[in-house]
Amino acid sequence: MSSIKVQPDEHPQAVDVATDVISNEHHPLFKVEYGDAGSATQVSKAHPLPVVQGVGDLTIDAWGTPKFSQDHSVFHGMFTFDVPSSMWLVYEDGAEIPNSTSTGAVSTNGALVLDTAGLTSAAVESRRHPRYQPNRGHHFATAVICPNKMLDGTRRWGLFTSDNGVFFRLKSDGLLYAVILNNGVEDEELINTSDIPDFDVEKGNVYDVQFQWRGVGNYKFYINLKLVHTFNYLGTLTGLSMANPSISIGFECVKAAENVTMLVGCADISSEGGDLEREQYGSAIGTQTGNNVDYPIASIYCPPTINAKENTRDLRLARVTVSSTARITASIWKTRDLSALTGESFAAIGNGSFVEVDTDATAMVTGNAVLITKFKVEANASSFVDNPSRDTIDFYLTHGDILIVSYTGNATVDAVIEWGEEI
Repeated sequence: MSSIKVQPDEHPQAVDVATDVISNEHHPLFKVEYGDAGSATQVSKAHPLPVVQGVGDLTIDAWGTPKFSQDHSVFHGMFTFDVPSSMWLVYEDGAEIPNSTSTGAVSTNGALVLDTAGLTSAAVESRRHPRYQPNRGHHFATAVICPNKMLDGTRRWGLFTSDNGVFFRLKSDGLLYAVILNNGVEDEELINTSDIPDFDVEKGNVYDVQFQWRGVGNYKFYINLKLVHTFNYLGTLTGLSMANPSISIGFECVKAAENVTMLVGCADISSEGGDLEREQYGSAIGTQTGNNVDYPIASIYCPPTINAKENTRDLRLARVTVSSTARITASIWKTRDLSALTGESFAAIGNGSFVEVDTDATAMVTGNAVLITKFKVEANASSFVDNPSRDTIDFYLTHGDILIVSYTGNATVDAVIEWGEEI
């Protein structure tokens, strides 16, 4: 490398210009700069050259790795025709109600519409508690419209249970807040939306949350793909940032003095760089004898709570196998109503699992359960219902769900229930 004297026309004094000599020719050496008109920042280790890999700020995962369409969706849902009871739970004034009878959570023109008219609160919660996959980021995404932002009430959307969560909150002051809920204690901070051109929470916007949990990581909030707020927790905490990151997708409207509404397009939570979930194997076996109609053989219960906290360990059904000494009909039922069984005595199977099993029930009330399927079992043979496509066809049991296997006929009948538990 060498330098030469250059005397530009507009300068009376010559200046040194660094060059690299290649084949006896001087090639000028340049320092790269960037910035808006009228400013220049030299590229350095402290100020690397900004590179845009897509539109907006959501082009890297929660840990800063470039995103190349490698996210794996662990739960997603739409509301095209209804609020599907197989995927969502509905709460009015804090009580779970059947989706089909709800007035506070309905599907209208493809959107979930929450409305507190005649209620104090209306909420929808995903039945699933999407499992956090360690060393991956989690990414929540949705689209929300909040009419009449100054009404006296609150609206929130994101990921939350009664104990833990990360979500957006709109208050009656018309302002948006970012909230972390950790073991019942909130950390709430105002979101500055002034950098989002023409932002209006009453219009349709997309909202995203990324978090790099690992127990202590940061949380990032986006509106219309632009980063608007960050909880910078790394290197600052003496405990975990959130006690349990496996939390439901939730939407909620709470009335104060006025009714409030919210419209939701769809929702997704993905594991950034993640893969298919892995569960721990579990099974239960029961035996019954006699001439009976819809007599319960064995049942499993995913309890609503664990140590007084919402149970977020979901189960995925794998197989039900039934064998019999005579020809019978086996049935599989699903319910959230313990009164569907008579004489039951559920007990946890232990060994790291909180799943409860019953083989003592003496009868069932079929009107309090939903029939999933039934099949014939021949004498001295076994039949089973399998879910060989578990990667594409899900059968989840979540907090409060009960699965019952019963039989109709005169025989000695054995039933085995197999499942995977997200521990």
